Amino acid sequence: MDIKALQVFLTVCGNLSFTQTAKELHMSVSAVSRTIQRIEEDLDTPLFDRDRRGMRLTPSARQLRTTAERMVSDWRGLRQALGHGKGVRGELRVFCSVTATHELLSPLLSAYRQSYPGVEVLLQTGDQADGVERVRQGSADAAVIAKPPQLAEQLTFKRLTHSELCLCMPGIERGAMLQIEGQHELELIDAVGQCPWILPERGVSERLINDWLLERYTSRPNVYARVAGHEAIVAMVSLGLGVGVVPRLVIEASGLASKLRLVTIAEIPPMEIGLCTRAGRLSDPVLSGLWRVAQGVTDDSDKLSPAVEDRGSGR
Repeated sequence: MDIKALQVFLTVCGNLSFTQTAKELHMSVSAVSRTIQRIEEDLDTPLFDRDRRGMRLTPSARQLRTTAERMVSDWRGLRQALGHGKGVRGELRVFCSVTATHELLSPLLSAYRQSYPGVEVLLQTGDQADGVERVRQGSADAAVIAKPPQLAEQLTFKRLTHSELCLCMPGIERGAMLQIEGQHELELIDAVGQCPWILPERGVSERLINDWLLERYTSRPNVYARVAGHEAIVAMVSLGLGVGVVPRLVIEASGLASKLRLVTIAEIPPMEIGLCTRAGRLSDPVLSGLWRVAQGVTDDSDKLSPAVEDRGSGR
């Protein structure tokens, strides 16, 4: 068993798929399968249960994953220590939404690449609501997420910025189809009570918005659709299909703000947005370097408080 084999094993743990692992690591599926088989033979224990529903980690695999993460991290640290000035080398897999890529990661990763040119950065994009699970399973080293009310103790969070939540309505022309009338903020909030709503299907904002809707209106909302990703909500609202609640950061990045009417919802606290990783991984110089660079990157729109780090339970 070698470091490369452990890296293959950790990627399979995250993907629960030999095919996806082969694509990410530029290997053949048979090579991935042989690697896992050799590890199972070395340890004399199965690592994955396979059936028609897919793959699951065995208790042995969960135990090995903790050891493998530590071994890979220690190996990277040793290579750096013995590198004689060659700097940190390795691979950094970051999961984020498309909006986060443009608005937050672009300046952060630019600074990171300058400080750590020997690290290969791989971006994985998708719904930010999946970020915590990607990190927990190990298919991503770090993710840009909206901080949940409670964060598992094995995870750590580095705050980058915050974004207030806005009631997002179609512009005047398309809004007329929904009979949205009113000039003042409270009038507009009252007017959309019976409108069709486009809501997130999961994630931190889904819970915040659902709680607010139940408190604000006497009847249950007329749900037009529940979709993955805030970007999809903005696009659907701009077409006049309904109304929604979306972080201002997403609206400003969408290029559709001129087609919308916005009202800040003061009753919902701003969402904290930042980096998440497994706390035990911060001994890895690839990840600890990202944390150090993130500490030095400032966001002009977020000067109320500096970046802070939290571990466990959302403290």
